[in-house]
Amino acid sequence: MEMPEIDLPLLERWLTGWSLSRGVPLPVNEEGGLRVEVGMPLQLRRYVFLDAGLDLQACADRIHAPHIYLKAPVDPAVLRAALPARWSVESPGYLMLGPASMSGHVALPAGYVIESSAEHGAKLVQVSHASGELAASGRVTLDHGTAVFDQIVTAESHRRLGLGTVVMQALDALAAQADVTERLLVATDDGRSLYAKLGWQLLAPWSTAVLPAPALEQI
Repeated sequence: MEMPEIDLPLLERWLTGWSLSRGVPLPVNEEGGLRVEVGMPLQLRRYVFLDAGLDLQACADRIHAPHIYLKAPVDPAVLRAALPARWSVESPGYLMLGPASMSGHVALPAGYVIESSAEHGAKLVQVSHASGELAASGRVTLDHGTAVFDQIVTAESHRRLGLGTVVMQALDALAAQADVTERLLVATDDGRSLYAKLGWQLLAPWSTAVLPAPALEQI
């Protein structure tokens, strides 16, 4: 598979999918990057830039309020070096590209049921145990040929059964039905290994910075 160029339009396609998935306003271009007014208590706004260059640095210099995030497809050390000391850099993520057909098929284990629905601008897949407990879930948005996979989660007590793969397979089937040509996600350390086994490829590291809330607010 030919790897796409990591440019601002690609980041906008991913961020549009993320915004649709979360039910927040779509990204707008602003001062060399992208901005989303998330409007949640612990994330008021997020900015996404192509690198940790002058545009990101100028944005960071203007921000003094907590709960505003800066993100870029760069190594965490690069982002750390570009920012004033008051910024906190979070655990690394990984921008990944999905295959046209995922590998590693897994059947739904006995005692579980899978259901699909819609929420915000996303298709939602949930796997529940016979007890009624939610075991795993995930969502995908389908927009102008791009599928963005989001919030892939398996409950601790239901791990190591292949349920994450089951969810990914179901989401990928929805993407295939929509004839998408591009599949994107941002993975955590834990998720990266699962997605790699399914044929996803690393596009770039993904780094996040935020201003910590004042100590009184954290109590």
